Amino acid sequence: MFPLVVSHVCRAWRTLALHTPALWRRVTLDGRLQMWQQRILRAKACTLDIQLTPQPQDFGGITVMPILDAYTVMNYMSIITPLIYRWKSLDIRFDAYSSDLWNATLSACRVQTPAAHAPFMRELTLIYPGNDDTREYALFNNYAPRLRRVTLCGIRLTWSRSLFQDLAYLDYTHHGFTRGQEAAAEVLSMLRVSSRLYELRLSFPWRGDSHSVSSPTVPLTVVLARLITLVLTVEGPEIPNAFPTVLAHVSCPALRTLRLYSTYPFHRPSLFPRLRHVSRVLPPLPVLEVLHVEHGWLDPRFIFPLLLSLPRLRHLTLKGVRVTGAFLLGLAENLSARRTHLNVTSRLKVLEIVGCDMLGAEDIAHAFRLKPRWSRHDIETILIRDCPGIGLTAVGKLGLLGMDVRIWPAVGRGIVGDQELAKFRTPH
Repeated sequence: MFPLVVSHVCRAWRTLALHTPALWRRVTLDGRLQMWQQRILRAKACTLDIQLTPQPQDFGGITVMPILDAYTVMNYMSIITPLIYRWKSLDIRFDAYSSDLWNATLSACRVQTPAAHAPFMRELTLIYPGNDDTREYALFNNYAPRLRRVTLCGIRLTWSRSLFQDLAYLDYTHHGFTRGQEAAAEVLSMLRVSSRLYELRLSFPWRGDSHSVSSPTVPLTVVLARLITLVLTVEGPEIPNAFPTVLAHVSCPALRTLRLYSTYPFHRPSLFPRLRHVSRVLPPLPVLEVLHVEHGWLDPRFIFPLLLSLPRLRHLTLKGVRVTGAFLLGLAENLSARRTHLNVTSRLKVLEIVGCDMLGAEDIAHAFRLKPRWSRHDIETILIRDCPGIGLTAVGKLGLLGMDVRIWPAVGRGIVGDQELAKFRTPH
């Protein structure tokens, strides 16, 4: 509602706001359709940023999140579907289940006529985790030449080359209608089309993993020559079967950042049993500089051999309660062996330790205490964040390690003044 706020400051600001079309280009669809129609008119010839998501409503101090149905969605979309040729971004998110939502929302985008062309579309976001519509949707009559960023969850799209070949960013959560080898083959076919990606975020929904009945032919290795960042997210207690297959058929020679996430609630953390398969198929990463590993990925049998194959690694992040004193002791030995094994002179620039509830300052001091056979240790900076057992008072003890140690206090573990906290903030 920023344009309305600006227009109510004073007469001069109101005149300025009403004569600045770019202020009115964002349309967040809800029941106030007449207001949004007026905003579209005030945007004149500007491209439009369209958003459709349930908006919280206040009823006597009680906030309610409405559930959108197909009829309501069609009513909302009716005011902007004639203007597809002006869309710059489309962001649609559904939280609660209702039948036929995708069909009602995207019906105008599926027509095979120039009326569905989106010549200015740059960003597309379609999120509906509860979707049960297995149909494959072909959008914009395969014409959106400026499309560069796509985020998908819970929808099956026709992955045409004319629409998706120039993507730079893809955040893809598989729809879940196929599994195992079949799901992997589908994702690899998509990556073959979108081989110019700079950033890829990939996830498979956890619905009780199982092998697919059919075993489709998996395409040959897909080379992602421009890929800089790869994010793999596991939603369940195990790595889906499709992940190792995808990794076995992907080459990322320019990859700089690898992030291994886990969203499963690890109250009693366990490792992913299928990690050994990932270790075998992980492609070579000769120029990797940033590695983030958390929760179920934190298996020393997976991480330590991986570190020995990364000559340019500069930043390592470890997150989760599985990072203990014994783990760090093994890591210190591994980093020392890494310099000899890889014959590298550069040290690890940053070791970041996050959310390690079982870790104390004594554990870090014991793991990284200088040994006679080590020169100044293989780490320049240790950054500690949200570790309740390590307070600011530990800086003095850890400072004796011969490294720069920075501590960010755990949230809710005490009040720290802004000036005192600023001393421990990291440059990034």
